Amino acid sequence: MMNKKDHINYWLRTGHQSWEAGILLMHGNKNVEALFMFCLAIEKYVKANWVNDNIDNIPPRVHDLQSVYSQTDIELEPELIDFLDTINRWNIEGRYPDYKFSLYKLATAEYISRQFQNLTKLKQCLLEGL
Repeated sequence: MMNKKDHINYWLRTGHQSWEAGILLMHGNKNVEALFMFCLAIEKYVKANWVNDNIDNIPPRVHDLQSVYSQTDIELEPELIDFLDTINRWNIEGRYPDYKFSLYKLATAEYISRQFQNLTKLKQCLLEGL
């Protein structure tokens, strides 16, 4: 039986795996796929915080970062809270073909480089209290 620390470590371990996959995809110029993996990583880091801040060990089975974030004690800067909405779009646009094509146009090398800076800052903030 997993205890709270085990659950938090699960989300952190799988978040790190998704983050590493995102970096590999980014370096391979698979930008849409990289953004999707970074989205998964951030979701897992937010869920690790959710487990840390709540009595239950199983976070909500939703992918909306704003929704899960709102149920934690994390205090992010307003621009990082807004950035969660940007990341949410990568999740949806990375999954569905009709949206995916618009994401391919957006996900240039310059775009992903700029977003990676924001992602790194957000990741650091999410991992600080764990």
